[in-house]
Amino acid sequence: MNRMDLVTPAEKAMRILSRLNIDFYDVVTSYTRSISISILGRGIKEASSRVDIGIGVRAFKNKGMGVAYSQSLEDSDIEVTVKRAVGFARVAQPDPYFKSMPGPSKVPEVPGLFDANIAELTLDDACRFPVEMINAAEGVRGGAMYHGGFSASHSKACLMTSTGVSIEAEKTAVSAYLQPVYRDGDDVGSSYEFDYGVSLNDIDVYWIGRRAAKKSLEQFGSRKIESGLLPLILMPESSSSLFSSLLSALSGEAAAKGRTFASKLLGRQIGPENLEILDDGTIPGAIASSTYDGEGVPKRPVKVLERGTVLTFLHNSYSAGIMNVESTGHAIRGGYGGYVGAGPSNIRVKPGDSTINEIIAETKRGILVTSASFTPNMVSGEFSTTIDEGFLIEGGEKKHPVKNLMAGGYILNLIKDIELISKDGRTFGKGHFFPAIKIREVRLSGQSLPS
Repeated sequence: MNRMDLVTPAEKAMRILSRLNIDFYDVVTSYTRSISISILGRGIKEASSRVDIGIGVRAFKNKGMGVAYSQSLEDSDIEVTVKRAVGFARVAQPDPYFKSMPGPSKVPEVPGLFDANIAELTLDDACRFPVEMINAAEGVRGGAMYHGGFSASHSKACLMTSTGVSIEAEKTAVSAYLQPVYRDGDDVGSSYEFDYGVSLNDIDVYWIGRRAAKKSLEQFGSRKIESGLLPLILMPESSSSLFSSLLSALSGEAAAKGRTFASKLLGRQIGPENLEILDDGTIPGAIASSTYDGEGVPKRPVKVLERGTVLTFLHNSYSAGIMNVESTGHAIRGGYGGYVGAGPSNIRVKPGDSTINEIIAETKRGILVTSASFTPNMVSGEFSTTIDEGFLIEGGEKKHPVKNLMAGGYILNLIKDIELISKDGRTFGKGHFFPAIKIREVRLSGQSLPS
């Protein structure tokens, strides 16, 4: 199955489309094999392997778009799919923003995105990874109940367009996470650890298991703290959600049409002078890398923020057409279903000058946030989040863990109030890099003060 021919069915669809008087069209054929294993209690709850094969067709006539797809690559089904897409296009409302599809470009392949060990991985062999994670955690302390999982996938795709794009891509991915839950009487200690990449060598399940157990044990003895305004230090696992949300809001049609909180930020300084963010989909062996984007536009490094100022949106061809600029190579195609969006790839935040320990040491009182999602409402930019894991800092030292604590506000205020950026951080999937950041003050809701 790994040697499945995706080119022949794509070419057949293209030949039919070429005879039907359509302005523009593209065809995607794809194959994905995925393995998924879930952990519950002290062992494996469920293990499954799934294969997904399909073809998707987009057709444009007088700026109207028709989309159709099928999970069959049989000749008769390809013909039906093509004719359905064309039929929809002929009656679709014209979209005044649609201009064209990208033409062909040739660039060197981004290496290291395929691992034969994942492509050949059996379900039985995959089951050893969750077991090794649990055994590693048990080696730190036994008796926990576990949640978690392991997944691996191998995908191939072929894209052809009426403008001359003809590309093939192959990629693998793997991820694992573990959440132990320990109990001492009424006290509960729970945390999690994870990792992901494109190769089995990118993740260390032994490290994940031991690290998850140690972090869980640190959560014993959590206490409530009073509501108020305090500085927050976001560890990389939490700052990642802040920066990822910002770049998502700067992406595609929604950004170009004024539908996100970031739509009016081009050319504006929104953060400190030392805040710089690069999006780079060309990093060898990185989780979000590829040679081309979902429309066949070559990937390239794009500086999104420099000196705290927003330099660009992340465009596919459609959003680029709205703003009369070139695509930045950030089209994301949601499989063969027909939808083409836009979004970031490998996000890299430039390191600062202080270590994480130095940032903690100079904080008189604040909260060290080790797990929280700072994902806002994409239209308003408002956020409200629970601090799932964090520690009170007093006198420059990490004290007890906190519980029942929430943070809320406006995401752009968080970015504006970044005081410090750490020079150490964490690399995720060999591509993303996020440092820790210190935010001047954030409104927290915790324990009410006595009246």
